[in-house]
Amino acid sequence: MTAVAMIPMLAMVGGGIDMGRAYMARTQLQSACDAGVLAGRRAMSGSGTYGDADKAKARAMFDANFAAHAVEASGVAFETRANDEGQVEGEASAIVPTAVMYIFGKKDFDLKTDCMAELQIANADIMFVLDTTGSMGGTRIAGLRDAVRDFHRTLNEAIKDENTRIRYGFVPYSMTVNAGELVSSGAMPTSYFRDSAPYETREAQFNTPVYVPDASVNAGTTYETYPYTLSSSDCSNYGINRYPGYGSNPASSGSPPGKVTQRTYSFQSWSGSGSRRTCTRRVDAIETSYKTKYAFTNWRYKQSTLDTSAFKTGAAVQIGTSVVTASSGSVIDPAHHSYADQAGYYDMVSLAKKNGSMLHNIGLTNSVWNGCLEERDTVDASDWDPIPDGALDLDLDLAPDSDESRWRPLWNDLVYLRNYYTYEDTTYDRSPAYSVCPSPMKLFTEVEMSSDPNDVPAWLESYLSGLVATGNTYHDIGMIWGGRLSSPRGIFAANVNKDDKAVTRHLLFMTDGRMEPYIWGNDAYGIEILSNRVAPRGSGTSDLTQRHTARFLATCEAIKDQGITVWVIAFGTSLTSDMVTCSSDGRAYQSSDTSALRERFKFIASQVANLRLGN
Repeated sequence: MTAVAMIPMLAMVGGGIDMGRAYMARTQLQSACDAGVLAGRRAMSGSGTYGDADKAKARAMFDANFAAHAVEASGVAFETRANDEGQVEGEASAIVPTAVMYIFGKKDFDLKTDCMAELQIANADIMFVLDTTGSMGGTRIAGLRDAVRDFHRTLNEAIKDENTRIRYGFVPYSMTVNAGELVSSGAMPTSYFRDSAPYETREAQFNTPVYVPDASVNAGTTYETYPYTLSSSDCSNYGINRYPGYGSNPASSGSPPGKVTQRTYSFQSWSGSGSRRTCTRRVDAIETSYKTKYAFTNWRYKQSTLDTSAFKTGAAVQIGTSVVTASSGSVIDPAHHSYADQAGYYDMVSLAKKNGSMLHNIGLTNSVWNGCLEERDTVDASDWDPIPDGALDLDLDLAPDSDESRWRPLWNDLVYLRNYYTYEDTTYDRSPAYSVCPSPMKLFTEVEMSSDPNDVPAWLESYLSGLVATGNTYHDIGMIWGGRLSSPRGIFAANVNKDDKAVTRHLLFMTDGRMEPYIWGNDAYGIEILSNRVAPRGSGTSDLTQRHTARFLATCEAIKDQGITVWVIAFGTSLTSDMVTCSSDGRAYQSSDTSALRERFKFIASQVANLRLGN
């Protein structure tokens, strides 16, 4: 009886042992399957397609996590594939032999499991700070547009919860940034800009004395008789002041600014008899007095404070741009020549404002603000760790409350170069200094997600199509405004903190070149060789580059201190140590061409999203 009882007991114990071994093997198989598809989906993020190399990485991760020898498994198989929803699916199987139950005919367990990995994303705000300088023209700007589209498609594919909110903001930059859309939307009121500001401009000097008629009076009519008798023809000529000499008719005497008498001669009579008779002519006199006025003398190219109160609103503002000159001491045509009632210097805004009152016949042009700006007050320090006091432009959160903390509308129509630091007097009519204005910045804007991962919202498509490439490279101004538009505590906090949603914050900075200031151009800090707002007088391009780079790195640190993850991409250029330093924990990448750039944008989008295991 004992021997008979041992058989079912052996079956029970052996079954428990083998079932335990099978359970452990299946658990290990499931874990390895999960690890494999996670590795495969992570590898897929780099290209957006699931190729053989990605499958190999998934298989390597599976093998590393499934110890087949420990459970004496055979027939181990692991296959993965990507579906239309961007998920990586896997199936794993293995045969594990029994240790006891083979006595009862159960030789092995056929284990199978499946697994899936996908990207999922929580609420996220992504600020794109994009280098749109001249070198980004042609295929590069087209590639950048495609890269942002790819970024969106990758995130769109990762959205699983219809309540997830994704927003994009944009700061295209070159020599300055464009706040036009921020101002027109009311997010940045015109009170944030100064009502008057200094510019490297020019003034017109009116100091050349000229004369214009004041009043003319009739000085009466007289009759003059020639002292000798004259022939008929000589009398006729005498009547019009052409005998005995050839005189003018009318004839003037005196000179401005004294009175000038103009006499007009006409034949009156030839009386008597014979071939020679008494000759009389009529003389009508008009006496004219003059006023002294002042014609244009020269342009004085200098820094001058100009009235910006109307210009900053976007209204068309008239400025004086041309004059009609006259010689010193001349009597001018008051309907044609340019002149001033009072001698002095007049800036280009005053030329227009006073035209018709104190000034006359000034050539005018309408000037309209394009939205680009000059930065508020800063300091020309070389050490930016920490950010020095007075550098209000690098304060990402400060709301303007004084002229020092307000911005200035960039006014290129009246900004000029000159040959001397203080001023230069010349009659030469120069053209305005070189200046560019990139595409407008855009606050965080929610993007509509679609069941079709290839869809790109209409507003995003329109915005990307409007990006233009122009100007030189100033990384610091782009990063300053990227941080300012992303700051949860700054002047755009209402947009950043909209609905008080919990979000992850990211800033994606892309450039195709190194810092490249242009000291003769009109940029966010005026004309750097003259305005000396960033570096002292006499600084060259190398000095300015170092100053702007130090400001760029200081801004990167300020942004990261706000909990914003900074991603950096070097497009078609080497990845510098400054770019790596700017990024968060080495999130800096190099893309040699447009194709690589698109892949890198997709990769970053996959990192913004989170990998998770699916059911």
